[in-house]
Amino acid sequence: MAGSILISDKVGIPLNSFGMYYLIERIRNEFHVEDEIFKREIYETLDDQGMPFIVLNRQGKLGFNAFVRAAERAYDKAREEESFLIYGHLWRPLFDLLEADPRYDTSRSGLS
Repeated sequence: MAGSILISDKVGIPLNSFGMYYLIERIRNEFHVEDEIFKREIYETLDDQGMPFIVLNRQGKLGFNAFVRAAERAYDKAREEESFLIYGHLWRPLFDLLEADPRYDTSRSGLS
């Protein structure tokens, strides 16, 4: 079963099951406590409804950028893992789509 990360109503990144869970679970673990409400909303379709995707399209700028920050922290940690050799190619397309979204905080430096 495949899944996706829906960034907006018309933009998403389709992923195979392994790739989806690789990304979303690493990102989930990097949300800060103060961003818990955003995390619950973003992961609601997966956790409560059993659907194979997470959604950012309902998030305003604050929730969207909380996800971006969590994704950046997850990416930084993932680069140190052996599994990065297999799944590392999934990060750039995700960040390209996040950075192209109008909610993206342009004062951020992005990926290094």
